[in-house]
Amino acid sequence: MRYAELLIDNKSIKSQSKIEDLLISQKFYWLVDSEIEDAKIEIKKNTIIWHSGNFYSGEWKFGVFKNGNFYGNWENGIFEGGNFKGNWNSGINQS
Repeated sequence: MRYAELLIDNKSIKSQSKIEDLLISQKFYWLVDSEIEDAKIEIKKNTIIWHSGNFYSGEWKFGVFKNGNFYGNWENGIFEGGNFKGNWNSGINQS
């Protein structure tokens, strides 16, 4: 399963199709196009916050990565924790 949960506007959404529709409506195409598994994510102030799961491949454009496994291409954002095995371009690494 790609998405475990999406938190948005104090709501928890677990339907895969509803999550994809919301991500597309919020213009997070880069996340929809990425190879991910069991992602628990949140959208707050038009920013993706990744709480857990696996980001296998794709371009992480911007957001906060709190925990999980990251193997893709990091373009920008804040990496707070988890397992980073990807390619780093720019951003803030707080781990």
